[in-house]
Parts: sequence; structure tokens; C-alpha cells
Amino acid sequence: MAFAIGIDFGTTNSLCSWLDGNKPSLIPNSRGERYTPSVVAVSSSGQVLVGESAKNQAILNPESTVSGIKRLLGTEGRLSLGGRPWRVEELVSFVLGSLRKDAERYLEREVGAAVITAPAHFSERERRALVEAGSIAGLEILRVVNEPTAAAVARSWSRPSPEGEGRRTVLVYDFGGGTFDVTVLAQTGRECRVLASRGDGRLGGADLDAELCRLAVSVFRRDFGLEPESDRILAQTLADAAERAKIELSEREEATIGIPFAVVGAVNGRGGRVVNPSLTVTRAMFEKIASPYVERSLRLAELALEEAGIEASAIDSLVLSGGSSRMPLVRRRIQERLGLKAEGRISPAEIVVLGAAAWTGIISGSERLKVVDVVSRTYGVEIDGGLFVPLILKNSPVPASKSRMFTTVADNQDSVEIHVLQGESREAALDLSLGRFLLTGVQAARKGKPRIRVDFGIDESDILHVGAVDLDTGKAQAISIADLGRGPGDEGSEELLRKTTSLADRLFALRDGLVLERGLEAELDELCDRAEAAAREPTAEVELRMLKAELESLVGELLARGGERKKR
Repeated sequence: MAFAIGIDFGTTNSLCSWLDGNKPSLIPNSRGERYTPSVVAVSSSGQVLVGESAKNQAILNPESTVSGIKRLLGTEGRLSLGGRPWRVEELVSFVLGSLRKDAERYLEREVGAAVITAPAHFSERERRALVEAGSIAGLEILRVVNEPTAAAVARSWSRPSPEGEGRRTVLVYDFGGGTFDVTVLAQTGRECRVLASRGDGRLGGADLDAELCRLAVSVFRRDFGLEPESDRILAQTLADAAERAKIELSEREEATIGIPFAVVGAVNGRGGRVVNPSLTVTRAMFEKIASPYVERSLRLAELALEEAGIEASAIDSLVLSGGSSRMPLVRRRIQERLGLKAEGRISPAEIVVLGAAAWTGIISGSERLKVVDVVSRTYGVEIDGGLFVPLILKNSPVPASKSRMFTTVADNQDSVEIHVLQGESREAALDLSLGRFLLTGVQAARKGKPRIRVDFGIDESDILHVGAVDLDTGKAQAISIADLGRGPGDEGSEELLRKTTSLADRLFALRDGLVLERGLEAELDELCDRAEAAAREPTAEVELRMLKAELESLVGELLARGGERKKR
């Protein structure tokens, strides 16, 4: 096996690590820094830039710079940079390839494999896109590990429990730059077993940055007549300042968001006056903005505990992961709501990548720790009548497999379409379609007589494999989800728009009769407004795909948890 490293590909920053003897250690990048910004850009000369170099040129060349690409994994749209379209997997591969080169330079050896982490709630498509990006970057992805599980592994690896020690229950709260996950695990001796996970792909530090930006824009417009939203350079400058202020407010009581030497009232680049708008944000102001998002995360933590069948009081250790978990508000509210106090010892921003390095040791045969993870989604097929039949249930231990017998619905039917879905709704239309494939050569007979076995398997990376066989003729079809027929990227703009507006209508219906947190209510309103705007005016296809993915995520969250019913 090629030498392997651990990679944490984050929304904001990415890190890599290796197992130095028996100790997980970080690998610095070519600048000597631990964190590499997950930013890709194309310079005016056509050179692809990654990390700090890309981030530095974002202000002057925002049209050819992309950040937050982790949130686009699994979508098929293309992003235009440097005058040409790029697939999301290609852009991600530049970041992964940069980490691989940094590791080779630091370790002075060739690196050909990696254990890479992903949010526990990542879908089938997102995981496969991550694997493909690794392949483009010249890495064999040995395992896709759920981020909270990796954090728990880092903790357990550094302090393995002796054989015979009783069970300890761990809650991992992972609040990253773009995603949130929470996982409940049980450690008994040297075995670490995942009990339940919950997550939200649209909940992270980037959302708090956006809230601070909106606050600053309203103030700068009112007090200075400045319109940052109409100027991409100003908008990027403001976004960077908001992110810095958010980070500072974890350590200080106040921070400043400013845009030096901004020009107001210029016409065709001439005239105008120079202003230096700034806004002082106190920690109290920021916590008021951040509170709805933190409360959403705590509700997900409570749901994960319910699924695990465990009371918060039974948790022995709380492990914080992700840069956003550094906020004092997070620690305070977890203690107030769940009665839990976080462990220290390992940096929340680094614990996941250290767990990825430890996992390379597990794969190579180390007996220091055994880990049993779980399936992140329920997988199944659609049957006649538009119903979803689950085969592998969420939170089943991986690897997992399940078979089920089906039959035909018409006389002399010689083929059967297998529609593969993931989700928690009994209505197939409300679950996420992973694709369809056709089993041909089915025995010609009266409906209900053929015996067709559908086989589902989930590997250790939570990636699905599907097969079907006619037991009477022996005809079989085994397929990887990555190869399934018509995917979402093949939808035309009209079909994308139809599905997007349909999802928006579904959101309005789900909201009726529910009490939702302010942050979630605001997100729902924003997404529905964007869907209505897309229906009125032409919208770029990549924007439609992003909007559709966000709507699907929010629909799934509302269906999964139901909210609290309004009092009549």
C-alpha cells in the first residue's frame, strides 16, 4: 500500500497529517503554516492558485476565485474561473493536490494514498465526489471517515482505555466552517462504536460571517451611502473583514469591521469621495446574531442523543471539533442546555485531521483502537405507488448489507427499473434520488411471479453499492451509484427550475403548523425568495443547482425532525 496521510478538507481551511511512529502529527504547508485556505483561483496569466495565494488575490480578482467549494460537492454544475468552466471535483482536487505536494516535501517521500474526512451527514453523491477529487489529485482514498468519528478517534488514540474498563459515552460536537455534525459514541476498552449521528450541511461559521456582512452592509449603506453588494471587490473585502472579526470575538469583547479608502459616488470610475467606513461589533452583538444557529446545533445534539437512547447526563466526555466551536457562546450554551463541559487538550480545529492520521494506523493493522461507524442515511428503492421501501437503515453499523425480494407489476414484463433513493420519508418523491438502472432479461410471466432480488451494500466509507438479480433466469446487474443513469447534473434548466420551485412549495407546506427557530425561519424565507426570483428571471444553471441542493437539505431537515407543533 502506498504511503498514506490524513486529510481534513474543510469549508474554510484544509489540513493534512501523518502518523509519526504512533503519534498523529500535523504537516505544515509550503509556507510553514498548519492551515491551507480551501480557496482556488486562476490568475490573469492562467495559473491555478491554491490556498493563501488564491485568497490574497480574491479582492482584486473575485470573479476568478472560489471559496466554500465543500458545500458544492455532489452538484454537477460548473464554475467559471479564468475564462473556462471547471467541475467542482476538479477544483477540490487542486486543494487536495496541494496538500499532497506539501506532505511529500515535508516527509521527503512519495505520498499516494489518504484517509479523508467528511461531514457525517454527507450524502452518497458528496462522498463519491470527494473520492473522485482525491483520484484526480493522485491520491487513492483509502477511507472516507465521518468528521465527528475522526475527532473521537483522535481523542481515544491519545488516551486509549485499558482492556476491561467499563463503557464510556462520548458526544462529539463538530461546528465547522460550513457544516455541523454531532455524534454519540461508546468506548469500551479499545473499541469505539458510533451510536447515532445528526448533521446539517448548511450550518457553519460561514453563515455567521454572512450575518456579520449583512449587518455591516446595512450600517455602511445608512451612514456612508456605500453599496458593497454592487461592487465585488468591496464585497470580498467586507467578507474577509467579517471573518476576521468573528474569529477575534472568540478571544476579545469587541472587534472592528472596516473597509479603508472606499469611494462613494464615483461615476464611470471618476469623482466621488473617499470614506473609511467601520463598524465596532461587541461580543454581545455577535452572540445575538449567532444564537439562532447555535440553538439549531443544540437541537440536533438532542436529537442525536434521542436516537442513541441516551440522556445528556449519561455523557462522560464532550469533545468539541471545528473552528466555530471555539465561540464562548457555544461552550456556555452546551453547559446550560445539556449540562456538559468540554474537554481540552486537543485544538478543535485540528482534532479531525489528527483522527484521520490515526485512521491510517487502523487501516494498516494497528490494534491500538477498533472503530465501528454507522450508516449516515437510510437507503432503499421506490416501488409501485411511489412508496419508498428502506433496505439499509440510518445508524446501522458499517459495513452493512441487505437483500430484499421484489417482483413485476405487469404481465410478461421483461425488464425492471430499480430506482435507488436515500432519505427518511415514505414518499419516494420527497427522498433524494441517487439514480436508476435497468435489469433486463426478466422471465416473461404473469405479474407477481418473477423473483427479483435487490442487494444493497454499504462499505466502510459509507458508500453504496447496488445489485439486482432475477433468481429464475440468473440475469444480474451490479452497479456503482456513481454510474447510475441520469444524474442531477443531466437535468436541463427547465427541469431544474421546476424541481426547485416545487421544493420551495413543499417548504411552505412543511412550515405550516410548526414553530421554528429564528435562524431556520430566516433561512427558509431566504431560500423561498431566491426560488421565486429564479422563476421570474433567468438564473445561471450552477446557481439553480446550488439553490436546489440547499432546498433539498432544508426539506430533509424539516421532515426528519418535524419541529415543535404550534399550540392551537
